[in-house]
Amino acid sequence: MTAIELVGAKTPPSLGAMRMIAGALLLLMAALYLLAVLNQTQAPGWGYLRAFAEAAMVGGLADWFAVTAIFRHPLGLPIPHTAVIPRNQERIAGALGEFVTVNFLAPEIVRERLQKEDLAGGLGRQLAEPAAAQRIAGGIMNALPSLADLLDDEVVADFLRRQIGDLSRDERLTSAIGRGLSLLTAHGRHQPVLDAALSEGWRALEEHEPAIRAQVRAQTSWIWRVIALDARASDALISAIEETLKAISRDQAHPARQRITELLQKLSADLQSSPELRSQVERIVADLLAHPTVGAYFADLWRSLRAAMRTAAETPDATARTALADAIARFGAALANDPQVQASLNKRLRDLLTEIAGRHGRDIGALITETIRGWDTKTVVDKLEQNVGPDLQYIRINGTLIGGLIGLSIHQVTQLLT
Repeated sequence: MTAIELVGAKTPPSLGAMRMIAGALLLLMAALYLLAVLNQTQAPGWGYLRAFAEAAMVGGLADWFAVTAIFRHPLGLPIPHTAVIPRNQERIAGALGEFVTVNFLAPEIVRERLQKEDLAGGLGRQLAEPAAAQRIAGGIMNALPSLADLLDDEVVADFLRRQIGDLSRDERLTSAIGRGLSLLTAHGRHQPVLDAALSEGWRALEEHEPAIRAQVRAQTSWIWRVIALDARASDALISAIEETLKAISRDQAHPARQRITELLQKLSADLQSSPELRSQVERIVADLLAHPTVGAYFADLWRSLRAAMRTAAETPDATARTALADAIARFGAALANDPQVQASLNKRLRDLLTEIAGRHGRDIGALITETIRGWDTKTVVDKLEQNVGPDLQYIRINGTLIGGLIGLSIHQVTQLLT
């Protein structure tokens, strides 16, 4: 195999193979040299062969020495300026960490490089691919059961209970409820809720009409029952309730609606500003959370959720898996087709990555430096030699061949001058 063939090979030869080729070429030159010396008096051509082989050996040996000296002492001899890498491991580690930091992780370099990249558009196009969306959804669904199995049921139940308790104690719960009520009553957003309540009231009135009549009859004297006054009283009561519900339902400005709105607004303000009401809510929540049934409910809820995650992970066509993949694909498509969102997201990503580079670039460089410093010398030499060693053996091959050609040229010039 020639050097040109080696360069054009699809699979790079191993370090051992390249060493054998370079060594075999050097031995071949030594054999040619010996053959030329033994026959140089028989014909002038042997002199050319000797000059070629002699110079080739010199070039090959010199390059063998140079290549070997990078990684170790040639022949184990402590020759000065050999074993370059082992002797300079500390300096190489520092230089490599600094090189990566300065040339790859400097904020200005990261920002300049990212200016040419459409990160958001590329992300959107990738997520919009159905196959990619399914892979991502599958990875998420498959990972969820394993993550869930790391958590104990009782620990999760206690965690949820403590989080809700903490939420009620630091005023966030009552304030959130108060703000929610304020948003609900603003511009009449609570009116549909009242309409739904009125509909439920009609249904309840119809459902409990026999019970109402029975209560009225039970509270009426027997003499009034004889003349059916109890029935007329029941009819009047039920009719009055129905008419009131109808009036409230038809009139958005009904006094009852206004009174309910005022009560909701007052409750909203009290939840956000009244220490007494917040204390009452806190006590109610604490009492509820202290009940054993609540703890059992949280534990059952977590077990059900974990079982659902495992079922979804084990079922390739599970609804949750399909829905997640569809959601990812839709998000990707929407992102890929919205230049305005892409521009905004690209800016945020560039700023974020630049900030990360500025904040942690030095840490990454230090990690590289400390990692290399932590390797033993043999590990450093082996790693570098396995990665660059095969290419360095080409130096030996080229040195042998080029040295031979130079020796042949010098021999030819000598012949012309003599």
